[in-house]
Amino acid sequence: MSAQVTLPVLTPGERLRLHELEEQVIVGTHAGILAGRALKAIQAERLYRAQHDTFEAYGQARFNLSRARLYQLIDFATIHDEARALDIHVSSERMARALGLVPPDDYQLVLDVTRSVTGKDRPSSADVQAVADTVRDLAAGAHVEHPDTGESVPLTQVPPERRVEAVARAARRGAQDRTRYQGATPQGQADDVRPLDWADGLRAVADVELRGTGGGWQLTVTDRSSGERREGPERPTVWDAIRHARSAWEGEQP
Repeated sequence: MSAQVTLPVLTPGERLRLHELEEQVIVGTHAGILAGRALKAIQAERLYRAQHDTFEAYGQARFNLSRARLYQLIDFATIHDEARALDIHVSSERMARALGLVPPDDYQLVLDVTRSVTGKDRPSSADVQAVADTVRDLAAGAHVEHPDTGESVPLTQVPPERRVEAVARAARRGAQDRTRYQGATPQGQADDVRPLDWADGLRAVADVELRGTGGGWQLTVTDRSSGERREGPERPTVWDAIRHARSAWEGEQP
């Protein structure tokens, strides 16, 4: 026999207070979207140019908004509108930033996988960001385990109807790897750059592939100007594969 859980009942005053606070959240969210759209238009049409040389200087002087905050609001409005066009509701600015890690075509995949992994109908923005990180990794060349064959393959080789299952499995494994590896080097010292950020930095001059192998993961980089191809060592996790490739290529002992 399962235990019964009794939920506390809100008083009429508490229900009214909750409604008022929820309205403030809704109004604040809508205000952020409107602000982002307006800032985006001001920037695109250069309406700041009469008094300021740059959009960033205008934002600081007129609204006391830092450069980072200006672009956060613009990104919020942009991602919200992209998601709305796909009939996807973005409930908060943090949720928008999480989805912004992937292209709009992957928004629904990220949300479906997040619900599958967490079991929540309304997952948190942190939940969404963790899955978006995994989907971004896959777009960068990381492989998934094929649901039928168990082979390590690009996501594009998985039938569309099985992709949520495959990405959910990769997300669960990625969550375990992040807990163990993302915040520290094998020696336990903090990284100066997060592994994926370091790998992403190579894309300006090289084609970067992070793929699953029989031994785990391997980072491969091909210089676009010289054609030189470098293969990092195979390691059990994505993070270790990047770290050890970096160590080897920078002349350090892996």
